[in-house]
Amino acid sequence: REAGWPPSPSPHTMVGTTSKKQKLSPGVEANVKACQNVLKALKKSHVSAPFAVPVDWKALNLPLYPKMIKHPMDLGTIEKKLLAGRYSAVSDFAADISLVWDNAQTFNSDGSEIYDAAAQLRELSDAQLSGVSPGPLSDGGGGGGASGSPSGGER
Repeated sequence: REAGWPPSPSPHTMVGTTSKKQKLSPGVEANVKACQNVLKALKKSHVSAPFAVPVDWKALNLPLYPKMIKHPMDLGTIEKKLLAGRYSAVSDFAADISLVWDNAQTFNSDGSEIYDAAAQLRELSDAQLSGVSPGPLSDGGGGGGASGSPSGGER
């Protein structure tokens, strides 16, 4: 039968279900929640919208972007990596947050709207991260996803 094909995934087979979260140790779970709260605070900022998704440099006609920005990063990619358990430690998460602002200030001119928004969000993220205890974001050795990995994209 063609109708209903392909079948929609059942909630039991979907990626990102709570079963993975339940396996985390309490300390790791607390660190992940603290990092989620940092992201939530950043997203609430009225200047955060340009940093929510990867830069679509082709659509924005920014041919120099991939030449200047070797490791793109954005808040949406960071959130996906956090939820997927791809950060080993809070420091890896913090490095990716910083990479977003570094990229924005590398590509955009000092005084531009994006440059200034990145500066404002850097201050906010630094303040938010100062309240997060350093520590693991995954149990055991398998979390991978160090901040230098070029997945995602940002200003």
